[in-house]
Amino acid sequence: MEKKYQTVLIIAIALTVFAAVFVSFGLPAMGGTPKVTLPDINQDAAGETEFLPVEVTPGTVQSVIGTLSRPKTYHRETQINYYWRSGNQSGSSTCNVEIWADGDYVKTELRPTNGSVEHRLVGNGKLCIWYAGDNNWKEMAAPEDGGDLAQRVPTYEDVLHLDPAEITEAGYEAKDDVDCIYVQVRPAGMDALDCYWIETATGLLYRAETWEGDVLVYEMVQTSLQPLEEGVSFALPDGTVLHTSAAVGE
Repeated sequence: MEKKYQTVLIIAIALTVFAAVFVSFGLPAMGGTPKVTLPDINQDAAGETEFLPVEVTPGTVQSVIGTLSRPKTYHRETQINYYWRSGNQSGSSTCNVEIWADGDYVKTELRPTNGSVEHRLVGNGKLCIWYAGDNNWKEMAAPEDGGDLAQRVPTYEDVLHLDPAEITEAGYEAKDDVDCIYVQVRPAGMDALDCYWIETATGLLYRAETWEGDVLVYEMVQTSLQPLEEGVSFALPDGTVLHTSAAVGE
């Protein structure tokens, strides 16, 4: 009787181990990794929760970021600062960027402190670029994520495409009282450090920095984010309207 009990116990243990191995390796291979809901990092531990808490680490951050969804329509402004140093001299420049996004259409106005205002319009698979006061524009096929590239800012897709070995730090972090996922990256073969803060509520990049050694050389920060108003026109400089926003965004 005791021998029979031992046999049943061994079989039960074997089944348990098999199930654990299947969950760890079988489901990801079948594309069955469950989606997660990001936690509110300010949630009172004693309160009720409606999410699955997910630890963000260098090994998991790409999967967590992959669950984020951005608004399809929005209006936001960012500020980009560039810094440089040569010998005993140093300098900086700033570019203010305003973005209107509605589905596949994105128009961007880049206003550098020194230089002409540049307009970019992405839509219908094309990217158009022109400068203020000029009715002529350059037209080319829009690359993948062309709407993001038109904003001249990195996006969370850039993080998804990184070599996981280059991600050195990750976690939840409040930046300027905005709940974010923080990612720190050291590109291979470079004396550089890239830092990203991705807002958990919107999936949009809230802030980014690039350091070369102990010198900050690039900085991007979102200064405002609002719903897109109805009736915003996405037009070429000759007045040709390619798209008009139909409804107020969420």
